[in-house]
Amino acid sequence: MNTSLDNKHGMASQYGNLGLIYQDSGNFEKAEEMHLRSLEIEKEIGRQEGLASEYGNLGILYQKSGEFRRAEEVLLRSLDIELQLGRKEGIAADYDNLGRQALNRGDLAMACARWAKSLSLYQEIGAEHMVTRVGSWMREAGCQVSNASPD
Repeated sequence: MNTSLDNKHGMASQYGNLGLIYQDSGNFEKAEEMHLRSLEIEKEIGRQEGLASEYGNLGILYQKSGEFRRAEEVLLRSLDIELQLGRKEGIAADYDNLGRQALNRGDLAMACARWAKSLSLYQEIGAEHMVTRVGSWMREAGCQVSNASPD
């Protein structure tokens, strides 16, 4: 339906959703294809929120497939856009994912710092389930949980 109506925003959203479905089923190649299609459309229409979302989705995909360098690259792109937009929830999610990325690299100090930023933002917006989740990861990793503050 979105294709016949030339609804580019809807098409981008559907490709992104398909990417998530393929990712959940373990078909990383097809997931990447769908996310890249979505990203291409988001660039074409200039929708910054969509770009941030798709870069974030690609980051998670690359983390799951073990492509850690690519994961960090696209997660930082997502974070940059989210910071420009001032979207606290997106910023928190990116710091969350970047914390896991740092842990994958063996950089515990960076992981803790990124999670602290994420935790603080989640607290600020009242996302209690994410506060619990990130706080738990921090404690498991040995991070100091009480000093969470964004910059």
